[in-house]
Amino acid sequence: MNRVIKTVGLMAVLSLLAACSNNLRSTVTTFHSLPQPSGEKIVIVPMDDSLKGSLEFATYANMVGNELGKLGYRPANGQPADLVVELDYGVDDGKVFVRSYGTGFGYWGYPYFHHFGHHHFHHFWPHHRWYYGGYWGYPYGRDVRSYVKYTRVLKMNIRPNFDGAKNLYEGRVESMGRSNDLPALMPYLVQAMFENFPGVSGTTQKVVIDLEEQKDY
Repeated sequence: MNRVIKTVGLMAVLSLLAACSNNLRSTVTTFHSLPQPSGEKIVIVPMDDSLKGSLEFATYANMVGNELGKLGYRPANGQPADLVVELDYGVDDGKVFVRSYGTGFGYWGYPYFHHFGHHHFHHFWPHHRWYYGGYWGYPYGRDVRSYVKYTRVLKMNIRPNFDGAKNLYEGRVESMGRSNDLPALMPYLVQAMFENFPGVSGTTQKVVIDLEEQKDY
């Protein structure tokens, strides 16, 4: 019995450590025909008009503006802008994953279900229906645990500031992890967006950002 208890305790500790990571992984997809910056004045606006006046949006816009400033763009500050930068962001309702661990004692298996939650990425992500997936476990010495992973997204377009202008840049950052705390995650999503900016058009690159300490992201 003592051996069983020790094994269960060890599995719990390992499970907790596995939940934390010292890096954050994202994919960045870009399409662009963006010329080299030459001091163009920019204004940053939300893709979703309902976010106008949002303090959360203003916070994220400042993060993006700081990165664009490092590249040579300038804030319009009320003057006519040369370029319009459009932002959108969101996090879904999460997807349930199931993982089994060896425990050293018998376990009767049971079926589990996956659920794809309804996305709410400000009108440009589709809704998903229920999906049922099954697994009947009958192994001895297994402990089954479930956890939720969320998909976090940041999207940015850049276009000239006139009616009917086509986009010069379209970028999308997508990251999956156990946290849906978007304010805490946004600095890393913005950092990923500007990794090797503007990137090779028509490609998706993987970006790994090291964290100062282990986080359950």
